[in-house]
Amino acid sequence: MQKSHPIEKGELYDHLLPAKRMAIIVNPKAGTNLQKNIESAVETHLNHKRFIYGLWLSEYPGHGFELAKKAVDEGYDIVVAVGGDGSINEIAPALIGTEVALGIIPAGSGNGLAMHLGYGREIARAIKKLNNAEARLIDIGMMNDRPFINVAGIGFDGLVSNLMKGSSQRGFVPYFLKSLEAGLTYTPRECRIELDDKVITEKCFVVAIANGPMYGYNVQIAPDAKLDDGFFEVVILKDVPKWQYFAAVPSTLNGKIYEADFVEHYTTHRVVIHADEPLHVHVDGEGLKMETTLTFEIMPKALNILVPAK
Repeated sequence: MQKSHPIEKGELYDHLLPAKRMAIIVNPKAGTNLQKNIESAVETHLNHKRFIYGLWLSEYPGHGFELAKKAVDEGYDIVVAVGGDGSINEIAPALIGTEVALGIIPAGSGNGLAMHLGYGREIARAIKKLNNAEARLIDIGMMNDRPFINVAGIGFDGLVSNLMKGSSQRGFVPYFLKSLEAGLTYTPRECRIELDDKVITEKCFVVAIANGPMYGYNVQIAPDAKLDDGFFEVVILKDVPKWQYFAAVPSTLNGKIYEADFVEHYTTHRVVIHADEPLHVHVDGEGLKMETTLTFEIMPKALNILVPAK
């Protein structure tokens, strides 16, 4: 459906420029009654003088990408992902290298990228922020040719992502319980990590390859990471007694994870990770099949994304 509203008295200035065409792609599985709630919220809070929108539903895995590609082909100016980090990860690759900008309406569990960019967690607030958001070019990470925007990783966080993938439950409590389960059972793997100018061999609990600084739920795994600087921040959590990981959880919420004795971090353009045993892997919180060799490369300034005005 496409919606437009007539010009009201005193609003002529907003129509000196043509309205932008916006495709809003909704992942209904991201929340109960999400489609109905989004329709109502968009009608109420979107600036209809500036945007003409179509509301499209993603119906199966990979459909979000197909719909985003269709929007590009049909000349839309903006594609808005409604869902969590996984929905964004599915939609964004269709926009890489185009002038079409990605917007976000957070409706997932963790919403790490939306939180970092300033959209917040509330649908109505995010739509209002879209009205005045500005396009900004950011980098894209590639893991074995699989794009990601925010954070990819191996180890404990990869296991958590795969456990969540197999669960029908969403939200903080299920995520916390799966994290606790993984934390108690995961055995760190020895990895050879090749950076631009350094090779590290280490038994690792987590290796995070960060384009952006945070996972969902405000967990800052890489506080120094920037989406547009052309570099990854590589964060290694070394093998220590597990109580130390749990004790360090507060430091991930206040941006001080680098102060932990078992954490190392590096800045690099490229990363290659080798392991004798298959590693649990995720990109933007989406669990993937286990791998023994992973190559990460950065694509500078590859994606237009709408960032709320400060």
